[in-house]
Parts: sequence; C-alpha cells; structure tokens
Amino acid sequence: MAPQVFELILIQLKHKIVGEPFHIPLDRTCEKLGFNPIEFGKVGIQHHPLSAQQQDGALNPLHGDQGIPATTGEKKTYTADMAAHNPYPVRSGNTFRLLSGADALMPAMLDAIRGARRYVLLEQYLVSSGELTGRLIEALIDCAQRRIPVYMLLDHFGCRGLGLGDRQRLRDAGVHLAFYNPAYLSHFLRALPRNHGKMLIIDGQMAFTGGAGITDDYRTDTAILAWHDVIVEMRGPIVGDWQAMFTLNWERWGGRIDVLPAETWQPGAQRGRLAVSLRGLKKFVRRALILNIGHASGSVWLATAYWLPGRAMLRALRAASRRGADVRLLLPGPTNDHPAVYHAGHRYYHYLLRNGVRIFEYQPAFMHAKLYLCDDWVSVGSSNMDRWGLRWNLEANLESKDTALSAETRAFFSEAFAQSQEITFEAWRQRPVINRLREWLFGYLDLIIERFGSTREMQRNVATGAAERQPGNTADRGVPNE
Repeated sequence: MAPQVFELILIQLKHKIVGEPFHIPLDRTCEKLGFNPIEFGKVGIQHHPLSAQQQDGALNPLHGDQGIPATTGEKKTYTADMAAHNPYPVRSGNTFRLLSGADALMPAMLDAIRGARRYVLLEQYLVSSGELTGRLIEALIDCAQRRIPVYMLLDHFGCRGLGLGDRQRLRDAGVHLAFYNPAYLSHFLRALPRNHGKMLIIDGQMAFTGGAGITDDYRTDTAILAWHDVIVEMRGPIVGDWQAMFTLNWERWGGRIDVLPAETWQPGAQRGRLAVSLRGLKKFVRRALILNIGHASGSVWLATAYWLPGRAMLRALRAASRRGADVRLLLPGPTNDHPAVYHAGHRYYHYLLRNGVRIFEYQPAFMHAKLYLCDDWVSVGSSNMDRWGLRWNLEANLESKDTALSAETRAFFSEAFAQSQEITFEAWRQRPVINRLREWLFGYLDLIIERFGSTREMQRNVATGAAERQPGNTADRGVPNE
C-alpha cells in the first residue's frame, strides 16, 4: 500500500504546484477512466468501527524503545487463539505446486484459462496494457466466445494502466468486467482502501494466487530482466474458499454472479487454508505469520517486495534470532519500482542486523515475490510486509504446513539467496552519507503517512462509538461472517 500512497501524494502535489485545483469534475474524470459518471458516483466505502479491544494498543502511535525504530503498530502478544479466528478452515485433500520465474507464471495461467470448461474467475490488482495483457485478453475472449462465463474483477487504482480499448474489447466479447472501489482525485481518502489480492479460479477445480501482476514487466523476451515472482497452483477443496471470497467481492462491486459451485474432489493429501487481511479489521495473514515466527526453531525466511514492518514484526524477528533460528530477509535491491519505499525500508536495517537478522538484496531484477517460510510452514500470496498494505488493503494468502511445499519454497529461497548481495552489519555502518540522507528522508515521510492513517482511523472509531460490527454486514466483503 505504501507505493500507492506515495503515488497518490505525488499526484496531489503535482496539482498543487501547477496551480490546478485538486478537485477534478466527476464527468471529466469518468471520461478519462472509461466509466459512466452516474454509476461511478454511487460507489462508496462503508466504514465499520473497531471494538474497544481492537482499539487497545492497535491504533495509538508508539515511540521507539529498546532500539526499535518508531512506528505505529500493535503492541500485543499473538496467540494460537487469535490465528484460529480465521473463518476459513484448514482443508485437506489438496495439491499445491509452487511456480517461480516469469517464464513459468503466465504460461501456466494461460494454459489453465484455455482449458476452462465451466467458468473463469479473475481478480487482479496490477494490470497494464501490453503484450502479456493482450495474450490474457485473447484467452479470456476465446472463453467468452465458447459461452464460458468469464468474470474479471480489477482494482480501479491498480489497473489504471489498462487502456480503454482493452476494456471495451473485453466488454464487447461478453466478459463481465467490474472494478473495486472506483475512486478519483476529488475523493483522495476514499481511494486508500484497495484490493491487492490476486487470484485466478478455473471451473471451481483449480486456483492460482501469488504476487504476480499482468504487465510487461514479466516479459522474458526483452533486454530488461523480468520481475522475479512466485505463484502457487492449488487443486482440491481449498479452491471452494477462494471462489467464495471472489463471489463476496464480486457481489459487492459487480452485482450478481452466476457460476456453478466449486467441486469438492480431493486430488491429493496436502493441507492448507485461505488467510485474508482486510482494512485493519481482520489481519489474519500477519497474525499467522507472527505466530509462526514465534514458534520457529530452525529457519525464518521472508521474501517481500515492500519492507515497512511494524513493531510486532520487528520484535518477533529479534526474538527468533535470539532463540538461534536462522532469520533471513529476501528484499529488492537497487532494481525496484518504488525507490522511495526501498529507501524508507532501510531505516530498519541497523536494528535488524544488530540483532542477528541476515538481509539479502536480490540483484538481477526486481524481487516482487511475497513468500514466507517458518520451518515447514509456508504463506504465499499477495500480502507484502508493509504497514499500509496491512492497514488498508484486501489481501489473500495460502497458508500450509506441508513438507513438500516447504521444500519447494526452500529451493526458491536458496536459489534467490545465491543471486543476492548480503548486507552485513559492518558494511551497513559504513554506507555513504547520501544513502543515510535518503533513508532518513523517506523513512520520515513513511512515518508521517503511517501516523496520519493511524490517527484518522482512531478518530473515525471514536466518532462512531467503536461499536462491534453487526452480523450480516456486507461491507467486509471477502470475509464471511464469523
């Protein structure tokens, strides 16, 4: 989420500097984005307050202690009971396959779409017109022409690079196209909640999730190396949970959906479950990760594209290192898509290195994967370890404690570590002054943004009385009622 916030702020500053009013007429905005102004204006974000227990320690700005960089985040002990509140249960009888590298990601998904027989459900954050997106559109249009229902739910901010021509091609072919939280500049704050989830569901039998978007950044036939990413292919009963989540999201933003129920066949013996994170209310991805870091005795290997951790995460990593676990971070190197976020994340390096955490920056290309390994427990999906993403975004990960999947994950990490530069504590202490200045500048901006979000959320909860959400509420789409 932090990259989105930086971009939105830069857009706002641009309008301030050139003297153009920040408010842009709705009709003109819709014309640029390809939406009906009347329908566009009806969409809004409903807010539902946190309980008093959820507010306690979760929303108040905290100052750094014991060497931890100042952040705003939860100060609480994560327990098995907290993670167990995940409404999606552990499912048995599945098969999981980890796919890594740009040369494997898109071909696998295109083959699955071309083989569809009942329906195709696609939910994606990052989509931009180009060669790879053209191939995806052709595959989806082919399904629609074969009278196979195709539903495509895109995040309105993330897909701003998708041209109007491509959107019209999809609609003309009969593809059901909807957008999550349409937003425009005159409603800056409404634009903050985003759907960062990434899933592809085929016939209720197969599903994919991971960190990969649909852009030409994943092309392997250009001089620029493709982004390094992973996705996981899932088959079995767990696909039903991913389809249920898609259905809830679609009904909120696209209306009625008419597809057959997911199949309940059991093609394998692997166990796993869906974990979500939704606008700070249900942070099951982070809860489960911190819980498993706390239980890990062998290895804690984390890969994320954007590294802006909270205090609870920093404490968990420090504790794991002191217990003797092999704690490593696989992060982007100088090749990245948001230098501001890259430098802001550096403000945590000193604390982590001093406490025995090993940090590796991937060198060949932009490392965009979101993959977490704690002994034999694996979490893979759309969720980065940045506070803004966990506060505002809808995220979805697969969690599994399985020896086969953990072995594939360990192999991915081992190969990536070999292509990375390890940042040592001594080398970090000798970094150039210009790097220290960037680290301070962007780290300070990140802290201001985070405290703004925390304060705003707290004020809204106080104003509404911090009442519990009522059963049957439809605002938290993507999470069934507990």
